[in-house]
Amino acid sequence: MIDLEGADALLLCDDSESNPDLHWASGFRAPDAFSYLWTPARSYLLLGDLELDRARDQSRVDEVLSSTHYGRLYRERHPDAPDTDRALQSLTMALRDLELNRLVVPASFPLRTAELLRDAGFELRAATDPLFPGRAFKRPDEIAAVRAAQAAAEQSMAAAADALRRAETRDDALVLDGEPLTSERLRRLIHTVLIEAGCIGEHTIVAGGEQGCDPHNTGSGPLRPHQTIIIDIFPRHEATGYFGDMTRTLVKGTAPAPVCALWEAVRAAQAEALGQIRHGACGRELHARVEAVFAERGYETGEVDGHMQGFFHGTGHGVGLAIHEAPGIGKAGTPLETGHLVTVEPGLYYPGVGGVRLEDLVLVQDDGCDNLTTFPLDLEV
Repeated sequence: MIDLEGADALLLCDDSESNPDLHWASGFRAPDAFSYLWTPARSYLLLGDLELDRARDQSRVDEVLSSTHYGRLYRERHPDAPDTDRALQSLTMALRDLELNRLVVPASFPLRTAELLRDAGFELRAATDPLFPGRAFKRPDEIAAVRAAQAAAEQSMAAAADALRRAETRDDALVLDGEPLTSERLRRLIHTVLIEAGCIGEHTIVAGGEQGCDPHNTGSGPLRPHQTIIIDIFPRHEATGYFGDMTRTLVKGTAPAPVCALWEAVRAAQAEALGQIRHGACGRELHARVEAVFAERGYETGEVDGHMQGFFHGTGHGVGLAIHEAPGIGKAGTPLETGHLVTVEPGLYYPGVGGVRLEDLVLVQDDGCDNLTTFPLDLEV
């Protein structure tokens, strides 16, 4: 899994609900912290009795160990030990029992745990990121999990587009079923559809008009006709923990000519990148090609009046157990390889015109890519 470089084991201490490395390595999801140990010969989980049976049934490790058992052994041998840090006492005892003294830990390893382990005589060395480069290469079951999340994203995008389509214009605002259609209301609709599809949506972007010029502004307040509305949906599937990710830019009504030109430029840049993606393609060169498409059409990037405008983010990123993971497609992009799952999401943002971003999720293949996103590229609804 990793090169231990003379150490005895890799050690992770965290909860796998929020730590994708731990989830990926152990195959076990839990909201409470536990310990994971990997050696070239054997892998282990150390956790409380509450989760023992589930871990033995669901995890991919060779052996599941009881922290309660090791804690009891520790207190038998150290009767005067304080009744604190029980998890650390159990871990210490397990490490002694397994004869694992030299440990590699991730760069984000808890500082206090590291200090106490060192005080107990263990050697710790921080690994470099990424901890598990293999996470970038998706197994068939992982691809299936991402496809399911992406399908849910598309269902919720369809519901959002339908709501915009049915909305009426009153006094330069959108009204749906007699009530103002706001970013918050459309986001709730999206999240409801995601829940029904077995997914959770958080920080979903529904940003209209000027708000869309800030790529990570989630959006708030009334949505208006004839303005861009960026909808970026990246749900996490409840059963698997894997993400999907897609973005569309929609206009209710008639898009002004500058918006149409902006949208066409982004569509052309995305098509250019999608056409170049294959095994061996360089993420940095793909990003440069997107920049060139925009430059050829006269769209400049830079700071104006204290705000960035143009194209000032990466072209794409990996998706899996984290919404942003390796590999990247940007100024520091690395070569793409078969089995990578990446987004392709160029965008242009100009105050006074609006923001446009289009995002598809693709699987890199030997001679091209498989686009997991089927939702149509339409501007006006």
